[in-house]
Amino acid sequence: MAVADPIELKAKFLQEAAHLLAVSSPTTAASLGQARNRLVEDAELQIASKESDAFRRGVCGACGNIMIPGWSCKVSKEPHTKYQEKKDKVKTNQLLKPNKRIRYTCLRCHRETHQDIQQRPRRQNRKSATLLDTELATRTRKSTNDVSDTAPKTLNATSKQRQKARRGGLQAMLEKKKTEASGMGGLDFMDFAM
Repeated sequence: MAVADPIELKAKFLQEAAHLLAVSSPTTAASLGQARNRLVEDAELQIASKESDAFRRGVCGACGNIMIPGWSCKVSKEPHTKYQEKKDKVKTNQLLKPNKRIRYTCLRCHRETHQDIQQRPRRQNRKSATLLDTELATRTRKSTNDVSDTAPKTLNATSKQRQKARRGGLQAMLEKKKTEASGMGGLDFMDFAM
């Protein structure tokens, strides 16, 4: 196991402490989040883009407020402008899809954080491959039907006989229990019902 950098450990501690105090003490959580932001910036830590995007979504960059949607921040889809639509048309000509943009608004300091969300490429259905698959499936069904027709029917007969024997054994056990219960001569619930 690699030894973690003490600055990274401090940043992680500040982040976890801020999240723990987010609901019970939002002001303290905001100051801890801001301290974590300053620590990371001063130390110039290299953070993976996935982690930094998640942190930008979760903590306000200005005041350090822990952004909980509906509680301490507002999340909205950013509207397209005419300029963006022109860019989108150019991108579609290049077969690139426009990114969705989400706006996180901190309800403490009203700072807006914008984040792009990459769209997944659409799945392409290959009709020719599916036709080949269905042809292969019908061929295999025909071959399995031929094999099953040649199988002897005695296997079914013996399994049916075993099933009948099992049923008979269960019925015999039930009848035996009924006779034992009635042989006791005790009173039954139905005797008192009327």
